[in-house]
Amino acid sequence: MDEQLKLWIKQFQQDKDADALGNLKEHCAHMIEPLIVEFTKKYGEEAGVLLRSKWDKRFFFIFSKYQLNVGLSLESFVQNTYRFYFMEVLRKAGYIQ
Repeated sequence: MDEQLKLWIKQFQQDKDADALGNLKEHCAHMIEPLIVEFTKKYGEEAGVLLRSKWDKRFFFIFSKYQLNVGLSLESFVQNTYRFYFMEVLRKAGYIQ
């Protein structure tokens, strides 16, 4: 993993640094967008709009859980965690039974 990413994660987790969190959001947005596209194709445009409005609301919480020393890549963590989160959002909104 890039040293800058590690630094942002540490700054956010240890100091709750808002700039570091913003940088992480910007970096991770390209990992999240394909999931939104996938769910939009499956459940329609309104579902995609819902997910786009929600993705950053849990970012703080999600990144407070990432562990650098576990060895799971950032991309895998983001995609797996957001897939689960988006399925919950869609379930609560009635898109998934």
